[in-house]
Amino acid sequence: MLLVTVVALAIAAVGMVALRGCREPVCDPVQYPTGGIRISTGGAGGVYEAYGLALEDVLRDEVPDVTVRVDNSGGSVDNLGRLAASQADLAFISADTAFKAPTLERNVGAPPGRIRAVARVYDEYVQVVVRRDSTARSLADLRGKRVSVGAAGSSVEITAQRLLDAAGMGHDGDIVRRSFSVSDSARQLARGTLDAFFWVGGLPTGAVAELAGTLPIRLLPLDRYVEELHRQYGSFYQLATVPAGTYAGVGDTRTAAVPSYLLASLKLDDDLVFRLTSALFTHRRRIAEVVPSGRVLDVRSAISTGSIPLHPGAIRYYRSVKP
Repeated sequence: MLLVTVVALAIAAVGMVALRGCREPVCDPVQYPTGGIRISTGGAGGVYEAYGLALEDVLRDEVPDVTVRVDNSGGSVDNLGRLAASQADLAFISADTAFKAPTLERNVGAPPGRIRAVARVYDEYVQVVVRRDSTARSLADLRGKRVSVGAAGSSVEITAQRLLDAAGMGHDGDIVRRSFSVSDSARQLARGTLDAFFWVGGLPTGAVAELAGTLPIRLLPLDRYVEELHRQYGSFYQLATVPAGTYAGVGDTRTAAVPSYLLASLKLDDDLVFRLTSALFTHRRRIAEVVPSGRVLDVRSAISTGSIPLHPGAIRYYRSVKP
C-alpha cells in the first residue's frame, strides 16, 4: 500500500511540473539553458540596452524558472560573434550586419546556421548629431572635424563608413575618427571635445534625448545618400524621417532607417523560444513604456528577418496566431 501511495504521489508531482506554466500550443516541461538566458544588447544609453532590460523584466514573470542576464556589448557585430560562440542566447542586431553571421560562425568553428531570428522588432534611424551652433550642415562639412563613428564592432561603425564613402569622405584623414559608444559620444560633444557623432538606433534614444535636454543640438540630413545605400547594400535601407520633437528643439530630419532584429541561438529549446516570442508580443505595451520603439512590434512585419531564418520556436508562435 505504501509503495502504491509513493508511486501515485510521484506521478502527481510529474503532472504538476508538466502543467505548470502551460500555454497552448506548448506546455512545460521546457529545457532551460544551463546558466540561464543571456541577452546581449549594446552600449550603455542605447535602445538595445533599454529593450533588453525591459525584456528581462517581462521574462522574469513569464519564465520564472530561469534566470535572465542582460549584458552590454559593442553592438551588432559583437552580438553576432557572441551568439556564434555560444556566449549569448538572445541578441539584438541591425539588419545591415546580418551578412557577417556565416563568417563569424566559421571563425569560431560553429556549425553554420546556428544563428536564428525571433522577430524584426523595430526600425533604427541613422542619426548624425552636432551642436546646434555647429557650422556643419551636411556630411561634407565634417571634413577635418572630430567625429565618432560608433563603438568598434557595432552596426553604427559599418553604417557610418558606408555613409562617409557615399559622401566621398571614407578615406583616412577625411575626418578625425573616434570610436565612442553613444553615451560617451554625447558626453564628448557636450564637453566640446567632439564635433559630431554617428548613431543608429530607435526613437528616441535615451542618451541623445538626455543630451538634447542640456545642450541645443541638430541632426544632419542624410536623405541624399539613401538611394546609394539601397543600391550598394540592400533594400533594408529606406528613406525615413526623424519627426520634429523627438529630441528637444530638433525639427523634422530626413535620414535613412534600417530594421533591427532580435536573434536567438538555435541551441535554445523550441518550446522556450515559443514562450519568449509569445511574451514579447503579449507584453508589447509594457515594453513600450520603457522603450517607445516597442510600440511598432507587429506580427505581420516581425517575420521579415531577411537572410536570417526564423527559429523553429518562433515559427510555431507565428503559426499559432495566424488568422
